[in-house]
Amino acid sequence: MREFKCESLGNNCSWKHIAKTEELLADVAAVHLRDVHGMTSLSSDMVGKIKNAFSNPAPLDAAEAEKLTLKEYTCDLGPKCRFRYIAQTTDLIADGVAVHAREAHGIKDFSRDMMTKVKNSLHEWQG
Repeated sequence: MREFKCESLGNNCSWKHIAKTEELLADVAAVHLRDVHGMTSLSSDMVGKIKNAFSNPAPLDAAEAEKLTLKEYTCDLGPKCRFRYIAQTTDLIADGVAVHAREAHGIKDFSRDMMTKVKNSLHEWQG
């Protein structure tokens, strides 16, 4: 288990995430940085800074994260869309899908009903 805290990059942000692998943690951190802080692309230097900021989570936080399983969403917002999103929490997936809906399908208002639809269509990722 590894943890990433956004504030470790100097951002005024309390967001943190724990993941089972550094690869997954780097992916989730990249999504957060893109969606919340507007970093549309990450240089290799920034990826290095992210990975250097990884730390070991507190034992209680790690135990809670251990219980999480990866979930998957496959887009059904547009015909022939092949987008899918995999993350540990429904909130992360919903955030990612909201960005995808805006950018790929022109959906500016990601309503509560749409959020519920996304959450109801999640299934466990089979790897």
